[in-house]
Amino acid sequence: KFAHLSTLALAPSMEQLSIPNLPGYRKAPTRPNRGGNFPRKQIWSKSHGVAIADEMVPNVAELMRSGSAASIPLATQPKIKHAGKRYLSQGGVVLKFFGYFKEAVYESQIENYRIRQCEVNYFLEDDTISVCEQKVENSGVPQGTFAKRQRIALNEADEKFYELEDIKLGGTVEVYGRSLFVTDCNESTRRYLRDVIGRPEEELRPVAGEEDVYTTMRAEFMSRETGRDDTVAHNIRKNPMKEFAEAQLGNTVNNETRRGFLEYDRKVLRLDCIWDDRDSLYGDLQKFTLQYYLADDTMELLTVVGPNAGRDPFKKMVKRGKLAIDRDDPLGPCWHWKNFQIGTVIDVYAKKLLIVSADSNTYNFYESKGMPLDPPLQLEMEEPVVAVRELPPYNGFGSEEDSLASCVGSLIPTIPTKKLGENKTMRFRAKMESRNPEDVDRVFTISFFLQDNTVQIHEPPKRNSGIVGGSFLSRMKLRTAEGLITQEYFYVGAEIQLAGHAFILVDADEGTLRHMENQPGIFEYSNIRNVVEVYRLSLGEPAGSGELAEVFAAHDPDGTGFVSLRNFKSILMKYQCSYYYGGPPEQAVLTVCRKLGNKTAVEYGKFVAVLLDPSLLG
Repeated sequence: KFAHLSTLALAPSMEQLSIPNLPGYRKAPTRPNRGGNFPRKQIWSKSHGVAIADEMVPNVAELMRSGSAASIPLATQPKIKHAGKRYLSQGGVVLKFFGYFKEAVYESQIENYRIRQCEVNYFLEDDTISVCEQKVENSGVPQGTFAKRQRIALNEADEKFYELEDIKLGGTVEVYGRSLFVTDCNESTRRYLRDVIGRPEEELRPVAGEEDVYTTMRAEFMSRETGRDDTVAHNIRKNPMKEFAEAQLGNTVNNETRRGFLEYDRKVLRLDCIWDDRDSLYGDLQKFTLQYYLADDTMELLTVVGPNAGRDPFKKMVKRGKLAIDRDDPLGPCWHWKNFQIGTVIDVYAKKLLIVSADSNTYNFYESKGMPLDPPLQLEMEEPVVAVRELPPYNGFGSEEDSLASCVGSLIPTIPTKKLGENKTMRFRAKMESRNPEDVDRVFTISFFLQDNTVQIHEPPKRNSGIVGGSFLSRMKLRTAEGLITQEYFYVGAEIQLAGHAFILVDADEGTLRHMENQPGIFEYSNIRNVVEVYRLSLGEPAGSGELAEVFAAHDPDGTGFVSLRNFKSILMKYQCSYYYGGPPEQAVLTVCRKLGNKTAVEYGKFVAVLLDPSLLG
């Protein structure tokens, strides 16, 4: 019974048979006699102190043909014989070969193929190969590493890989479907193949390669455009870090420049120069700063750009370096601080720069060296012409602030800032001054908004007038020949031109009159003191003789002490001090009535008294 149960436990179920036999899909079966422990064979051994893997790798061709999961090419490189000894003897030894491969070019009238130059690096320690394509400027093709370091198969079916004897000058190397034609190698590789491997000299001669049409045409074009000969070495200056690394490896370093570094480190001479090019067309007088670095006798030229110069802000004209005195002889003597003096002309790439002054530290340096500089040169500078900006007149379209925003400031207009005043409205009743009979009886309400100095005109509808009432003028800012219309233009009795029409203000509401009385500095005819002083010029003598009081009493038969506003105006006309005779406007009459009466009539006793003694106003 128990044997039968154990057999059933070990027998696989149908679900287990459907699961693939791959790592991670099944649990390892438990075996009573082994306890579930499956140790692997030790594959590492040491040879001359180097760890070497001795595990045999299955045949790659058979695995690829089988189609099983083990055919995945992970760690399928064959074992290298005597890997430890080769690592110790040939570790870091790399042979470099030069070659190219052809790439077909379609839909081109000038070429059928393109030559792409490559470098083949062969590592002797493990017979691996890396292929790098030489980068071409502005080629538009991804270049660089073509094949990473690895063993490249010579024949996959027989599991053979490229070795050194398979790479020969004039031969080909197949790399992932590309046929690399080997043409040459470097000198160290040629010497190794000749002395160590023993190849004859005939096999080590460079082989002529092919050239494509486009590369040849491009080289000729660049030679014509730039005058550069690609076959000449330009001896680019080494990176300082490379010089330091070479010095650590034992290379002799020239320490002549260290003396200047130790003595003059961070010491700079600053000379002010000018370039006068005003004789040429569109020439100008430009300023420069010459900075001379004493540590290594190099100099740089900086541009001094003034405000509103109209020039691009390129600060550096000549980068730091040594400048030859004769620009036709670049290998000749260079400028030194001993050659500088106030008034010296320096030829900087066909620009004649004149030294005109220097800073205080530069003067002190030359004094300490026994070579004092001359005083600064006094140049006659032309006074810049300051253009006066004239604002164009307002054309009536849009608001004036929007129009001014496009004339002042940046080329990108912004929303103008509004300056808001009091949130009050002045309202007046007005009549139109017109010769047309139909306009004589028209009545308007003019509103002036103190918040933004805008004017609005409304005409109340009037039955059977033949004129449609309503909005006569929308709210907007108005101007006169003197400027923008403000609140000073509005008072009772004023004649004002609004939107091409003449209006006479005949009355104002209570809030408007109180606002005008609270602003006596703006509205002079709402100031009772100013009004009394004006009336004293014409009524002072009648008031002193008692004649004026008798005239007022004649218009007050009931003896109330008040005269109506109409009678007060008639008395003013009698003495020719009303508005029709050049006297104060109707606003002055309203002020006297409000201050020296009951807003509808004038207390003439008070009026005569203040004419005789203005101090009674308090």
